[in-house]
Amino acid sequence: MRKTTGILIAILFFFSISNAEETNYTNNSFARLSFVKGDIYIQRSTDLGYEEGVLNMPVSEGDRMGTTEGRAEIYLGNGNYVRLDNETKIDFLTLPKIESDLIRIRVWTGNIYFRVRDLKEEKNIEIHTTDVSIYVLDNGLYRIDVRQASETEIFVYEGMLEAAGESDSILINNEQRVEISTGSFISQPTRFYAVAEDSFDRWSEHRDSQVRKHMAKAYLPEELEDFEYELSSNGDWVYRAPHGHVWVPGGIDPYWRPYYNGRWTWLNSCGWTWIPYESWGWSTHHYGRWHWGHSLGWYWIPTRVWGPAWVSWYWGYDYFGWAPLSYYGYPGVIINNVYNGRFQGRYYPHNSRSLTVIHKNQLEARNVSKVALSQKSVKSLGKLSLSRQRLPMRPTANKISVERLGGKKVLLRKKITSLESETGKRTSRTTVRKTEAVDSNRVGKKTAARVYPYQERKIVKKKSEEAGRTGEKKPIYKSRSSVKKDSYGYSSSRKISAKKPIYKSKSSVKKDSYGYSSSRKVSANKPSKKITPKKSSSFIGRIYKNISGSSKSVKSRSSRSSSRVTSSKKVSSSSSKSKSSSSKASKKSSSSSSRSASKSGKVKKKN
Repeated sequence: MRKTTGILIAILFFFSISNAEETNYTNNSFARLSFVKGDIYIQRSTDLGYEEGVLNMPVSEGDRMGTTEGRAEIYLGNGNYVRLDNETKIDFLTLPKIESDLIRIRVWTGNIYFRVRDLKEEKNIEIHTTDVSIYVLDNGLYRIDVRQASETEIFVYEGMLEAAGESDSILINNEQRVEISTGSFISQPTRFYAVAEDSFDRWSEHRDSQVRKHMAKAYLPEELEDFEYELSSNGDWVYRAPHGHVWVPGGIDPYWRPYYNGRWTWLNSCGWTWIPYESWGWSTHHYGRWHWGHSLGWYWIPTRVWGPAWVSWYWGYDYFGWAPLSYYGYPGVIINNVYNGRFQGRYYPHNSRSLTVIHKNQLEARNVSKVALSQKSVKSLGKLSLSRQRLPMRPTANKISVERLGGKKVLLRKKITSLESETGKRTSRTTVRKTEAVDSNRVGKKTAARVYPYQERKIVKKKSEEAGRTGEKKPIYKSRSSVKKDSYGYSSSRKISAKKPIYKSKSSVKKDSYGYSSSRKVSANKPSKKITPKKSSSFIGRIYKNISGSSKSVKSRSSRSSSRVTSSKKVSSSSSKSKSSSSKASKKSSSSSSRSASKSGKVKKKN
């Protein structure tokens, strides 16, 4: 009995470890490349080479993304987006995990927009440059321009930020801008007109108008509400018992099936991950399950949990295959126009219309639909057994090829050539890279003069800020002490918070590996201030205190009669006709009493 109990405990422990490993990420641990225009490249955290950025490509912690002649938008979850201008390079240093929702991004060069719609906690979003560390304190719209080896300029269109340098942390409010160079503030926050000034501004405004669109009726759970408009524009919602409302895609061909039009990519944290080529494919291939019906065709059932690909795998000596999982956790089978979502047979039918099989050398083909085997070829493979476990193979050898991007730069492009069994521990991930983009040789070539985004932009200042500044030099605020930077940048000040709008921290701050630390004094919340008047030592102040109702005041008689006022430390006077609580009245009363006393000669003071 004890032996049986021990075996059961060991089995439960094994499965608990497996489940923990499989769910070591959240719905927002992987960002989505949600818009691509022009030349975009992405460099994985453990790769020397780059790969071309495509729509719906997942972005994981440690990845680097850059643009040449192009623009990109990355969806970070919960309505938060970051947008990249031409000639921009950023690193995704930290993305949300189970234990933390922190997002940390480094901007090396170029211009970015940050749209924050759902900030769970202030300073949960950090943006670091070589000049400054930025901590988001409130929902809003922010632009950061980084001129390489020069300076950083911050624009707050909406919301509130903390900018941390070598010795100061300042609060930047709505419609304010500031410039920083190597940790020192070149200027104080100044007002500007928050209007579109260049093509990047206008493009970001257009993207904002697109992602803000919402449908009158919502069918998706709260975690997926950002995809409501995207799905409603590309398909229809139909009620299907017992699942409720399901989504039916529009404009697909009869041979289409899930996990067919796209490609696979390897991510260290979750394994083989599907990149769908359908514009709406992110939510439908990373959330939910696919079923098939005779009257509807393929339809999608929403669920709340993100996954790299909800499929059941087959792997043989030379071939890999997969079939989409049903809502019940079994591979779906379609034979003779009949769908079975609870198939539990030992061998999967080779003539099922939901099965996709490819040669193992084609696992990272640019489009799986172009290299997939026909049903006749699949039949020749014999019996197929599918597994719920993820594919235990990973890329091994990378070949690097030199490739030009727009004739301006040279980057190293990666080519994965072979696979190996995933038996040992995965290699540790790092954000340190040994290769960078370098300028190509342009000896003897004439190139047209190029206008960079920061040269295109013209800042219109408020009139109140503009007056009196002609010919005036910008004050440079140097740090009062030398501060070391860590691997990120300048650390945030604990004294700066949205709850306490104090502009400067009194003590110097150290720069950690990310950047300058945030200050606790900078906060978006503004508490009411209680004003306590200072104690006055003047003669008039003492008179006012006695007139306003002090218990130690001495009553005086009318100025017409002789009166004698005796007090140890305080002298008060009053009029016989009226009493006044204002200081003005007390002055008059005092002066009249003095004149009366001088005439009568009967007023004496005791020390």
